[in-house]
Amino acid sequence: GDAKEDGQGLWAAYNNKLETNPILTKALTSMIGFTLGDILAQNFVEKKGEYDIMRTIRLASFGFLIHGTTGHWFYGKLDKAIPGTGAMQVFSKVGIDQVLWNPIFGVMFFSYMGFTNGDGPAAVAAKVKRDLMTQVTGSWTGWPIAHAVNFPFIPTSPR
Repeated sequence: GDAKEDGQGLWAAYNNKLETNPILTKALTSMIGFTLGDILAQNFVEKKGEYDIMRTIRLASFGFLIHGTTGHWFYGKLDKAIPGTGAMQVFSKVGIDQVLWNPIFGVMFFSYMGFTNGDGPAAVAAKVKRDLMTQVTGSWTGWPIAHAVNFPFIPTSPR
């Protein structure tokens, strides 16, 4: 078929996998996103010279093992606890996401990345203590707006 039909077929297949095997599909989607994000960051944003493939592997595995799976669980629970897409529901979901989930996610991220880098518990705890608030407040510059669009217009299954 033509490119438009192929794209629609691929999108339909992806949506089917979200319904039939949501955890694996979200884990793989997250893995791909973290992989591509790190490739772009290392090559076009940081430009530190030598590419760190192990960092990309750690980020990809975080996406697969942690981000995709816990995001599936959290956003599914959030949508069940606060059904609807009205202004109050969306405001509540964004608030819970940013005040509760955001710091939990940050602790998971810093811990996973530290431990998979060979850091011990003391170094991981120091990293969390040093950088968590910066990560959380940095997230506030973009994610509340993204979620204010995401929650009313994107169904639970792809989130």
